[in-house]
Amino acid sequence: MALHIVNQSPFRNTALAECAAVFAESDTLLLTEDGVYALLAMDKLAPFSSIYVLESDAVARGIDVQSPAKTTDYDGWVNLCTNHMPIVSWFG
Repeated sequence: MALHIVNQSPFRNTALAECAAVFAESDTLLLTEDGVYALLAMDKLAPFSSIYVLESDAVARGIDVQSPAKTTDYDGWVNLCTNHMPIVSWFG
C-alpha cells in the first residue's frame, strides 16, 4: 500500500504518467500543488483506484473536486502518510 504524491501538472510534466506505470490497485494517489490540474483531464486519472486531492490546492486553483477523487486537508495528508508505506513523491 504505497502513497504516491504528484505535485506537477500532467499538462507540463510526465510525473503522473510515470506514476501510473507502477501504480498498484492497493496504492493511493495524492494530488498536491499543480498536480490538482489532473482533475481537468479525468482520463489521465483512469489508472488510479484511490485518489485524494489536497483541498486547499484545488481551491487556490479554482478546481472543483469530483468523484472519484476525495478531498483531504493537511491533517488528512499526515494520516495518509502514517497509513501507507512506502511514500513516493513524483517530480517527473
